Amino acid sequence: MPVPHIWHEFFRYIAPFQHLFYFAFGGVAIALRRYWQKIRENRAAGWPSVNGVVQTTTVRTQNGSWVEVQYRFYALQEYRYGKYRRHFRKKAQAEEFAEAIRGRSLQVRYREDNPNVSVIMERELELAGILQPR
Repeated sequence: MPVPHIWHEFFRYIAPFQHLFYFAFGGVAIALRRYWQKIRENRAAGWPSVNGVVQTTTVRTQNGSWVEVQYRFYALQEYRYGKYRRHFRKKAQAEEFAEAIRGRSLQVRYREDNPNVSVIMERELELAGILQPR
């Protein structure tokens, strides 16, 4: 008599809950992204800051809605470029944020020893009225 494959039995019982697992993993991924952003901001708090200008904003809807902001700033005698990404629950929120930040002047913090590494602080976006406080 053949023995049932253990993985087949496992997936047979777990299949009704697969969407719950996807939701949980998605929540964990978003939480990790926010945690990583906070770590980057804490490191960047002591870095020099300069004015930067938002060049482009792109709303993406793959795996949720998020906005990619590309900006330019002048540091150590030349122009540099950076990216900022932010996830939103709804596409309408992402589009609203993209419209609010497009073409704006922002404070950009950069590493003095490697100015190609830069950060836009969420706290400064809140102060500029672009981002709503959480």
